[in-house]
Order: sequence, then structure tokens, then C-alpha cells
Amino acid sequence: MTHPHDALYRAICAAPDEDTPRLAYADLIEEDGDDLRASFIRTQVALARAAEYDELAVSAKQLNPDAFHGWGMAHTLPRVPGGYAWQKFEFRRGFPWKVGVQSLDAFIGDNGAVFESAPIQALDVFGQHRLDVAALAEWPHLPRVRRLEFSVGRFGPDEAAALGDSDLAVGITELGFESDGISAEGLEALARSRLFPRLTSLELKSNVIPPALLVDALAAAREPGLLGRLSLAYNRITRYDAAHLFALPLLHGLEHLDLSDNALGVEGVQALAESGILRNLRVLKLAKTLPGVPGVRTLTETRGLAGVRSLDLSANRLGPVAVKLLAETGATRGLRVLNLANNPVGNEGAAALANSRSLAGLLELDLGNAEVTDAGVLALATSPHLGGLLRLNLASQNARPLGAAARGALTERFGKHVSI
Repeated sequence: MTHPHDALYRAICAAPDEDTPRLAYADLIEEDGDDLRASFIRTQVALARAAEYDELAVSAKQLNPDAFHGWGMAHTLPRVPGGYAWQKFEFRRGFPWKVGVQSLDAFIGDNGAVFESAPIQALDVFGQHRLDVAALAEWPHLPRVRRLEFSVGRFGPDEAAALGDSDLAVGITELGFESDGISAEGLEALARSRLFPRLTSLELKSNVIPPALLVDALAAAREPGLLGRLSLAYNRITRYDAAHLFALPLLHGLEHLDLSDNALGVEGVQALAESGILRNLRVLKLAKTLPGVPGVRTLTETRGLAGVRSLDLSANRLGPVAVKLLAETGATRGLRVLNLANNPVGNEGAAALANSRSLAGLLELDLGNAEVTDAGVLALATSPHLGGLLRLNLASQNARPLGAAARGALTERFGKHVSI
């Protein structure tokens, strides 16, 4: 690395929130012939400013999916100090953003060398060996961290309170707990902490906490705060927990809610639709929640979907009747992304989508493994309303290959924006 590169890279590490040095770095390496990496940096900087349902993001998802995760840039990962590893890395705005922590003992006494190796702002802490969260809470370099992820540790109230009330946790705005990462008591202590109202994103996935206790723990939050994104995926939440959950003030300021893979059923989804939460939502993920036709009907009739831009109803056993409800209501007029993959949509459902005026604003339609054959494909390809699609997924693992006429019609209408 030449001296200009080195100096600019240090500037990026020193000011990780700034885009200007990143874009200058892209210009510099482009002059050296590294067009691919320069383009990657610029694309990620632009994507960081775009919602997942914006044209830029949808188009990249179809044409350049590596722009999101950066796996193709793994060769640019620098060496990191002992105790860290790139086993679960993530790029943001063109540079490594998240690094895995293998041992807290390995870095508690260091001089923050990991932040000099890359513009790191997120740590993925694997708690298999009962890492000392209290020591992390007193780490002098903690203010440089924006996101912390924990798995396996099942941290209790003392550890959660130590982190949540640490004067050094001032920069943390995102937390994630997965695979038994925190106990019910720990989550309650976190919800009562000074950190919790500052969070903008909270992920609670696959935690072995009884659903009723999970909801009770979240109810301990003293104020809604800044939380805009919440994931409660894979937590076995049922209709019996739904009314209490959706009544929490914490959920009423959300813009992004992921309830995937919970057994909400008809009554649970109806409780969601009637709670008022939908009014502020822009992204709603209900994959594998089994809302049934009654649940879908309630979603459309409450008009709560008016502000939703991205709706995921994949893997819900929804057939043509439910799809027609979505297609024929004006409540879906604002949708830009609709995921109906792994549902028995069939040709009848595909035709309803194709004829829907309300869905004319769609940028992405996912009908993967949706039992759509030639007749449904031709309806989509000749739709007077779906000309704005930037991503149409019709890939199917078990269906018969499409006929030449259907393939030709798709290619002529959507070109590179369709996946078969």
C-alpha cells in the first residue's frame, strides 16, 4: 500500500461515520486500476442512504446482490489482533464494519488496535466461554462501538444492567441477541437501563425465553425511545401473547417489524392489524406466521397497510383467495416490495396480481416456488400494471420448466429483471 492509500485508510478508521474519505479512497484505488472495489465502495455508500424498498436497493438485490454483504470483497479484509476473527464479517459503506470476538480476555487490555485495522463499529460476541460482559462495559474503547451482537451467552440481569447503564456505552444504538443470547431477566434489566431508550435497532432471534416472559421483559421499557427496528423472529410467539405484545408502547413507533416464524395464526395477525402499530410501519415481515384468509382480510380492511412499503407474507400457505384480497384492495397501493414466495399462489393468484391497479407501484414481486406455470407467467408478462418491476422472482425448484412462449414473453417484458 502506497503512502497516500495508507494515510487515507487511517483517516477512514479515525472517522468511520464520514463518507468523504471513503469516496476519496474509491477514487484513489480506481486510478490504480481497482475499478471493482471502487465501484463496490461507491455502491455501498449509496445503499446506506436508501431504504430496502427504494429503487436503488431493489435493483441491486436483483443485479448485484454482493453489494449488500460484500462476500466478494473478503480478499480485502485486513489482519486483526488476536482474539478477533472474520468468521462472521460484514461490510458497510464499502469497508469492514463488523468483526467477530473470540475472547474478551484477548482485547480488554489492548489499545484499541482493532479499530486501527479497519473502520470497525460492530462486534459479534460469541459467548460460548461465558465472556465477561462487565469487563466489556468498562472497556475504554466501547464508545467507538455502534452495534453489539451476542449469541449463546444467556446473559442475566447483572450483566445486562452493567452494559445498559455503562457510561461508556454512549455510542451503542443497535443490539442483537440470538440463539439464547440473553435470559428473560437479562432482557428486563436491559429494558430498564439507560441504554435502551437510545436504541434504534433491537434483534431478538431464536432466544430460549418463554414468549410470555419475553413480552413481559419488553414491557419493562420505561419509554418507547428511538427504537425504529425490532426483530422478534423465531421466538414461538402465539396468538395468546399477541394482544399483550402489540399493546406495548415500545412497538408503536416502529418503522420496521419482523415477526417471521412465530405461530401468530389468524387471531395473532388480526390483533396486529387492529393494534394501530401498522400506521407507522414501512417494513412488515410476517413469513411463516399463518395468518390465513381471515388474517389477510383484516390486514387489508383496517387500512393499516397504507404506509407499508415492504410486505413479506412468504411461506404462509396462502392461495388465490388470499392473494386476490391483496390485489383487489386499495390498502396495498403504497407497496413497493411484495414477497409471496413459497405459497400456493397458482396461476389464478398470479393473474389477480397482474390485473391489480393497486400494485402498479411494485418494484419487487417474489413468487418463487409459488406454483405459477405458463398461464400465470403470461398474465404477469402482459400485465398493464407491472411495468415498473425491477425484480420479479419466479424461480421454482419443483415446477416443470416454462414453455418457450412464456420464457420469451418474460424476457421481452422484464429482461434481466426477472429470475426464472
